[in-house]
Parts: sequence; structure tokens; C-alpha cells
Amino acid sequence: MKKINIETNIRNILIILTFISLIITFLNFTYLTYDSLNVDKINNLLVNHINAWLIWIDNILLYIFAVIYIILGVKSRKEVVLKVSFSIFSILTATISLTFIVNLIANMFGIFN
Repeated sequence: MKKINIETNIRNILIILTFISLIITFLNFTYLTYDSLNVDKINNLLVNHINAWLIWIDNILLYIFAVIYIILGVKSRKEVVLKVSFSIFSILTATISLTFIVNLIANMFGIFN
């Protein structure tokens, strides 16, 4: 009973952190897409609040809780594929992971050369 409760709490926290990470990602991509237009409100929000501290806290906590959820999912032996898949999805929604993926693709096509 206690093990299931811990796993449920970790899952719920991971869902919340993934949702926050997706919102941060959407705001950053919106700013980058419409950079030539007047997007001062988004810029002020990103520079002063989100990219200053929230993005780092969210990404670090997301990685920690995703790894813990993977470990708990493998130990429980119930719905392992679903739990590991959700954890990997959560990790890939983090801004740091997305930045790494974009840089990897840009290097593959020689954009930075």
C-alpha cells in the first residue's frame, strides 16, 4: 500500500512538472517563432521570471522524478513500458533536452559550420 502511494505521488508530481515544462517550451518556441514581431510581453515574462529560475528548477526536478519513476516502475513490474515511456517523454519535454536535440540536428545538417 505504501509503495503504491509513493509511486502515485511521484507520478502526479512528474505529470505536473511535465505540464510546466511543456508550457515553458511553448512560450520559448512562440517567442522564437514570432521574434520579429512585437512580443515584448512574452520576452519580459521569459527573461524576468521563467528563464531566470523556473526553467532550471523545473528541469532538474523533472530529471530527478523521471529517474525515480523509472526505478519504481521497473521494481513494481506493473505497466513497466507505460511508466518508462512516460518518464522518457517527460525527459524529452524538458527545455535542456530539446535544446540538445535541436543542436544535434543542426550539427547533422551542418548549420553551425
